[in-house]
Amino acid sequence: MTKILATKKAEQNRAALDPWTVVHFASGLALGLMNAPLRVWLPVATAYEVAEHYLEKSETGKELFDTSGPEIVPNAILDLVVFAAGHQLGKLWNSTR
Repeated sequence: MTKILATKKAEQNRAALDPWTVVHFASGLALGLMNAPLRVWLPVATAYEVAEHYLEKSETGKELFDTSGPEIVPNAILDLVVFAAGHQLGKLWNSTR
């Protein structure tokens, strides 16, 4: 069963939500506020998640990201969902004049 919320560093990447989820939301929000096209940046964010997953399987990646291994799929999916939600919120903010 997948843990919903990481409450300890050791649970990072082993739960759907961890502190990095906030970073993904903020990245999407910043890009939305800059009117950067989601059709360009969502594939970039997806590529990052895939690369991160494979890199975290190596000792170098574990050291670089300071984690015990690759994130679980629900974590990667939620990172992309909150990235897109942040982007949409930024665009929504820009539409309020």
